[in-house]
Amino acid sequence: MIWVLAVIKGISYGLFLGLVSFGPTFFALMKVGIQGGKNAGLRMALGIFLSDLVVALACFFGLSGLFTTEVFQVVFSGVAASGIVFIGVKGIVVGYKKFLVNVQKPINQKTNLFQGFLVNLLNPFVLLLWVGILGAITVGHNVSEHGKYTILVEMLSILLTIFSLDMAKVYLSDYIGKKLNYRIYFFVNRYIGWILIGIGLFYFYHFTKLLYAWFT
Repeated sequence: MIWVLAVIKGISYGLFLGLVSFGPTFFALMKVGIQGGKNAGLRMALGIFLSDLVVALACFFGLSGLFTTEVFQVVFSGVAASGIVFIGVKGIVVGYKKFLVNVQKPINQKTNLFQGFLVNLLNPFVLLLWVGILGAITVGHNVSEHGKYTILVEMLSILLTIFSLDMAKVYLSDYIGKKLNYRIYFFVNRYIGWILIGIGLFYFYHFTKLLYAWFT
């Protein structure tokens, strides 16, 4: 019975997180799903899932303390902000003719997988989120080996639920993409690029706050 409860709790957490999450991965996933189609979007969703899995397991096996240190947060926030802004700028500086050439090129399967992994990992709040999730779901569990496995089951249930919701977003974006022409693709690409820049600037603000707190 305890395993069933862990799965139900994990699905509940996963549904909540998946439905309220509007970070850089959400917009990047929708963009890839619209422009690259269902297969490209699913590969990116898999990359996001693998990134979350790595972070979640790292927290589970004891690295959560490292993720909450001041030095790590300052350095990682700065790198993450730069990476997200770079991705956003790259999306808006491309002209329409160059955009058409890029859209019609064959898609490298490895690119979408790596892109999903990287964009999700560049979100500094993903690390803090999983530290918080681990802290929340360990409440009420004992520290025995049996209790640890229950926590792991709950974490995996969260991950698989979020992955399922990401796949649903891919199918939705693929459906929307079939209704749009290249000109609208172009403006969607720019729109998402500006959103990513905004998110990156917010991360820079978070970075400067951490940096200021570090030196004061």
